[in-house]
Amino acid sequence: MTTKLIFFGYAGYKIITPDNKHIVIDPFLKNNPAAPFTLAELEQVDLLLITHNAYDHFGDAPEIIERYKCPVVCALDVAHRLKTVHKINPDLIRVTIWGMEMNVVGIPVRPVESHHWSFTITPEGNLLSGPAMGYIVETEPGVRIYHPGDTAITRDMKLWGELYKPTIGLMHVALPENSMPHMECYLCGELTEEEVILASEWLQLEHIVASHYVSKDSPGVKSFIQKADIAKKEGRLSAKVSVMDPGEVLEL
Repeated sequence: MTTKLIFFGYAGYKIITPDNKHIVIDPFLKNNPAAPFTLAELEQVDLLLITHNAYDHFGDAPEIIERYKCPVVCALDVAHRLKTVHKINPDLIRVTIWGMEMNVVGIPVRPVESHHWSFTITPEGNLLSGPAMGYIVETEPGVRIYHPGDTAITRDMKLWGELYKPTIGLMHVALPENSMPHMECYLCGELTEEEVILASEWLQLEHIVASHYVSKDSPGVKSFIQKADIAKKEGRLSAKVSVMDPGEVLEL
């Protein structure tokens, strides 16, 4: 049995389970300069997960739901946007919050807290805000994939490692180029490279997959690789580290 992971760039992924269930997380494709394919070229989507309402995570969710008629797991603010702004069929929406473990189309999904914001402005100028999410998805026995959304470090990660035992973490190591105004002011994304290393040990990850970038040649990604190598030599990091090109398929 082999789970496959496909990277979209930014924090978007497709996970293909051994029984050919296709799970898409944070589907930012259409305006993503690194996107390896179009919405139509996704070909199959059985489940959609959205971590929060940011443009590069909510992405092209409405078009994907309409095209593939797939259920979507999200928090209430994202659900409200899908229903009221994009007129998505409520029967396809599975609203959840931290702690409410789910099984959707045969896939176990555990929502966990993301220390981040989730908001958007509706076309009428109203602010929608709600809880940001992370997810732990079990694709086969012994393979539990953690997508943190955009979280800051929290000691809760140590508890999740003890309780839920994620094996693979899609850990955000950088801010994508030109993703925010005044980029020159930001020294890191929501996690520093050292915080990624510490969080990964708390989570007891076996495999870190670097996330949240356009090119693996970006300075943030290169800095993370260097610091991860040092941490391995010093015995502070035990997990395998992978850095993917957009469009690359990784067998887990």
